[in-house]
Amino acid sequence: MTQGSEPSSRLFTTMVLVLSGASLFLMGAVVSCMMPMMGMMGMDDKNDQGMMDQGHMKDMMQQMMGGMLPPGITPQDLPEPESRGAKLLSTYCTQCHNLPSPRMHTAEDWPRVAGRMLMRERMMAGMRGMMMQVKAPSSQEEETLLQYLQQHAMRALVPGTVLMPDSPGAALFQQTCAQCHALPDPKQHTALEWTAVVKRMRQNMKSMGRREITDQEVRDITAYLERTSR
Repeated sequence: MTQGSEPSSRLFTTMVLVLSGASLFLMGAVVSCMMPMMGMMGMDDKNDQGMMDQGHMKDMMQQMMGGMLPPGITPQDLPEPESRGAKLLSTYCTQCHNLPSPRMHTAEDWPRVAGRMLMRERMMAGMRGMMMQVKAPSSQEEETLLQYLQQHAMRALVPGTVLMPDSPGAALFQQTCAQCHALPDPKQHTALEWTAVVKRMRQNMKSMGRREITDQEVRDITAYLERTSR
């Protein structure tokens, strides 16, 4: 090697060392950023296969969806809980979030909502090694599930057809219930059932970060629904 080439050689060596150090630093930063997500997914456990369990999945979905997902109901609270449709709802929908009530949406809305959820399940079912072992229903199961949801869906009031609109509690019923879903038809429940439903809706509003209605508002809304119930 000539004398003139020595400075160039030293410069080249220095550049290689600097770039190597920068690469190591960058790799360390990336791994550091990934560690919290890997821990949440259970991927830092040497005993697993890098899969996310259902508990972590639900926690992640709740964080991603913010205040959009209500706490859910128990399988025993589903309409016809022993039916095929109820079993499918409990099996597939609870893989990622809490068990939804069929009365969360109207029969007209469920095809859109369920279609979106089923598409995500099919996508996650194919992500081997990245997600938990999410299972997607068959085409026949999808049809049965959608029929069940539509059969037991919320019966919504046609706009402008509120019963006894000038009675106490009517305006409060409209303002409160319409925040999260279509305005329900009071006749889809008995007077006794509405007491439990309003109590559950109040808890849902609190869990989702909405303004929690007062005890007096609960009494006014419940009284209105009891008067106009089935």
